Amino acid sequence: MKLKFILTGIFITFLSTGKAQENLDVKVDHRMEALSIFYTLATVDTMDIKPTPSNYYKDFKTYFEPYKNHKALNWYRNLESWDGYDIASLGLFLSEDYPFEIKTKPEVNYIRSTSKDTFLYHFNEFYKDCKVKKFIKKHKKLYKSVCETAKDSVKKSGILNEIQSFYGKSAEGKFVIYIDLLNNMGNNAIPSNNVNFKDNRMFRLAYLNNEDKNLTDESPVMFTPYLNVVTHEISHLFVQDFLQNYKNDLSKIKTLFLTTSKGEKLDESKWENELDELIVRVCTARILEQKFGKEEGLKEIENQSRHFKLAIPLYDFFENYILNREKYKSIADFYPQIMEYLKTYEG
Repeated sequence: MKLKFILTGIFITFLSTGKAQENLDVKVDHRMEALSIFYTLATVDTMDIKPTPSNYYKDFKTYFEPYKNHKALNWYRNLESWDGYDIASLGLFLSEDYPFEIKTKPEVNYIRSTSKDTFLYHFNEFYKDCKVKKFIKKHKKLYKSVCETAKDSVKKSGILNEIQSFYGKSAEGKFVIYIDLLNNMGNNAIPSNNVNFKDNRMFRLAYLNNEDKNLTDESPVMFTPYLNVVTHEISHLFVQDFLQNYKNDLSKIKTLFLTTSKGEKLDESKWENELDELIVRVCTARILEQKFGKEEGLKEIENQSRHFKLAIPLYDFFENYILNREKYKSIADFYPQIMEYLKTYEG
C-alpha cells in the first residue's frame, strides 16, 4: 500500500505525550460513504476482494438489491476503465448536500475514468433514485459506535505516546482518518493544501478483513485500526521534512530508490514517493519494536522488504539512532547520518 498516507479525525498536536493521547477522534463522512456505496455496487461482482463480511455489509446488500441495475451503475460498469479504491476520498471536496458538486479542488485526480462533471451527474442520479441518504441516516448510530470503538482502541494502545517518544519532536497538525466500511482493498492519504483543511493530515482507512476471525454477514462491525497502519500514517508527519531538506542531494542518488527487491525498475517520477515510503516504513518497524519487542519490529520490516530493497539495511542502520538517543534527541538530529548512509550505500 502506497500511502502518504487512511477513519476521520485524529487531532494530534504532539506537544506532549498527554496531548497526543487526548486529541484523538474518529468519524465517518457521509459523502465519502455515498461514493463508496456507488463504487462498491458498480464493481463488487467483478472484484476478487469483497467487502469485509459484517451485518453492515448484509444491510447494504439487502437495501440496494432493488437498485443493483440502476442506469448510473450500468453506465459506470460500461466505461473503458474504472477508478481506484481511493475514489471515495473525493467526498471531502464535495458540497455537503445533494446535488453534490466540487467545492474544493482536490490535489489528486480521483476520477480518472471520465470527466468529473460527467461522473457527478450520474452519481447524483444514483444518490437520489436509490435513496442513499436514507440508508446512511439509518446507520448513523452504527457509524458513531464504530468510530468510538476505533478511537478507544488506539488510545488504549498507547501507540501515540510511543510515536512521540521515538521521534522526539513535535508535529503540529490535525491527523484525520476516515473509515470506509465497504473498502477492503487499501488505505490512502488525502492531501490538500487548501485553507479549508489547514493543518490537517487526512487519511482513509479500509475495513480490512481478518480471515482468522471467520467473519460472516451476521458479525458486528468491530473496527480496530491496525497499529502498524496508524503508526505508518502518523509517521509521515514527522519525517516529511527529510526529503524537503535534502531533496537536491537525494535527487542525485534517486536511482537507489527505483529498484524493488524483485529487481523491478520503477519509473523515475516515483523516486520521491519511494524514498518517503522507505523512511516511514523503517521508522514504523522500529517504533513497533520499541513498543512490542524485537519480534514485532522484525516481522514488520521483513514484510516491507518484499518491495523495498533497502528496508532491512536501513532498519539495521537505525540501530545507531536507537542506541544513541542522548546524542540524537530527535529524528531530525539523525538526518545527516541517514543522508550519509544513503550516499555511501553499496549494497
